[in-house]
Amino acid sequence: MSKKKKPLLTDEFLDELANEINQLYGTPDEQNDEKKNEEKEN
Repeated sequence: MSKKKKPLLTDEFLDELANEINQLYGTPDEQNDEKKNEEKEN
């Protein structure tokens, strides 16, 4: 008789967290574009 465990973090919470991180640091695509631009300049 195993009970289903509730996850510690909900999908909604993780989505909000990802959105906040992306707002602060940019999305991974934006970061990659910036790195490519820096490499072209050098």
